Amino acid sequence: MELMMIDVTNMLFLLMVGLYMVLLGMILAYVYFDARQRGLNGWLIAGMTFFTGTIAGALAWLLLRPKLKPQPIPVKR
Repeated sequence: MELMMIDVTNMLFLLMVGLYMVLLGMILAYVYFDARQRGLNGWLIAGMTFFTGTIAGALAWLLLRPKLKPQPIPVKR
């Protein structure tokens, strides 16, 4: 019985897929939390970003997102 050898090409492919998945997760997490902070449904915006192509959807979100309303800072006297 011969052991299966892992080629360099297979390792590079798996590394690239893993890197893509990590970057995808980071982009979608940023879009989700940014949308929540701006008062919108984070799941809806992250889903739209994912299904429009992650890079194009993230760029569209960055260009079309609503302005962040300033939050008052409580001051103790």
